[in-house]
Amino acid sequence: MLLLLASATVFGIPLAVVFGIISFSCLLVTALFGDLVLKGKHNIPLAWHMRMAAATIILAVVHAILVIAWLSG
Repeated sequence: MLLLLASATVFGIPLAVVFGIISFSCLLVTALFGDLVLKGKHNIPLAWHMRMAAATIILAVVHAILVIAWLSG
């Protein structure tokens, strides 16, 4: 079941790859939020940085599970 989900395609790209792209994008946004706050360029609440970090971790775990299922299938 998990193998079928991992190898399902979205616009011709496997779902595991899509989750990898999305999690990497979330990682970049999280780092950008932290950098902008640290340099004082924008007043982004810390809660937004923490939410993006949590979303990044969740997406990365889902991505890892899908890749493991895809490669072991």
